[in-house]
Amino acid sequence: MLQTLEKEKVALMVNTTKSTIAINLALDQDENVKRLLQTILNEKNILSVKISSKKKELKLSKKEKPEMEILSYKASIADPFNPTKIANIEIQYSNESLLLLYNKAINTLLLIFTFALFIFLSFYLFIKKELNTLAYISKSLQNFSKEQELVPIKVHRATNEITTIAIAANSMIHSISKHVNELKTFNSKLEQQVEEKVKELHTQERLLIHQSRQAAMGEMIESIAHQWRQPLNIIGLSASNLEISHELGTMSDTSFKENIHTIALNIEYMSDTIDDFRNFLNPDKISSTFNPKKIIEDVFMILKAQLINNNITLNINEIKEIEFRGSENEFKQVVFILINNSKDAIRSKQQKNKSYKGKIEITLSDDKEYNTLTFCDNGGGIKNDIIHSIFNPYFTTKFASSGTGIGLYMTKSIIEIRMKASIGVHNINNGCCFTIKQDIKSTL
Repeated sequence: MLQTLEKEKVALMVNTTKSTIAINLALDQDENVKRLLQTILNEKNILSVKISSKKKELKLSKKEKPEMEILSYKASIADPFNPTKIANIEIQYSNESLLLLYNKAINTLLLIFTFALFIFLSFYLFIKKELNTLAYISKSLQNFSKEQELVPIKVHRATNEITTIAIAANSMIHSISKHVNELKTFNSKLEQQVEEKVKELHTQERLLIHQSRQAAMGEMIESIAHQWRQPLNIIGLSASNLEISHELGTMSDTSFKENIHTIALNIEYMSDTIDDFRNFLNPDKISSTFNPKKIIEDVFMILKAQLINNNITLNINEIKEIEFRGSENEFKQVVFILINNSKDAIRSKQQKNKSYKGKIEITLSDDKEYNTLTFCDNGGGIKNDIIHSIFNPYFTTKFASSGTGIGLYMTKSIIEIRMKASIGVHNINNGCCFTIKQDIKSTL
């Protein structure tokens, strides 16, 4: 019974913390995971805590080893974004405290039993009616051991010895009940703290997504402005030609139709631009197999005016046709962020040299294991002392007015958590490359 209670205590700790651990594992927040493991390890009877997954293994343990039996509890941890197993948690513990309490109760019962037996043998003829009282006390202790229900033992007209036994038994029952209630209170508080922490993490996640959308909307508005500038100028010129020709009386049917046709074509182009942006911002996250080259071309059409305006060329080298699996619109956001990062890096170079020509090279290839997509630019690269931090949330090398530091963090989350792929970065001559790899088996 007591061993089962100890196991239930460990199970409750794991169940109330593993949702928080799952979120931090999915987002690669190792420090948060270690703090949660340390919280569990701080419990008196916990000896070690270990989390193992395909990517890593984290283990915390105490130096001292108890003389009591070491027990083990195992459970699996599921991905909070996708109902699949991502890790296992194993806890080693001892039932030392409950076993000591149990032994204390047994010793007390043995003492009571020995004392009662002595009285029975010595004074059987004189205290026969007290035996019923002893039987009552023994039965009450047995019921408490099984049911863990606090029922005080009451005796009437008993000898001093019997009364002493009853008082000792009541004291023992009260002490055990107190420890059990303290354990239940602790478990309740622990569960409440975990729930509050999970809510806090969910709030932070929603804030990150909201900030990412705001940043994307700002880029969208700038892109629309670039896309519409030329057709608006053409429409304005055509309207002016119509007005001047009408005032001078030189307007012919052919000239009128040509100007109206030009205006209609540019209005249609502007309407198509709005459709492109609406499709880009579509929240659909259905997972499917798609051609990344087509996604890149769609995003390029949105950013084309900005890239041309900033003297930047974008080339797509398709060594071999490949496929990725995931959400097309989420991957569009990844491509959009990476191209904009390259554009911003190149613009920084152009501030020092206005004639500097920017280049973005995108290469699609595969090998026997992975489909690979590489983004390279000549924007000067990333300093070696910060390159390991660029995927951290709120980390940015731009001014506060130019970036929030969540673009690459969202990119890493989409690639690694949603697409089950990997993304890395390294410097090249006068620039840097981002490499995305996805196991070919996942697209079959």
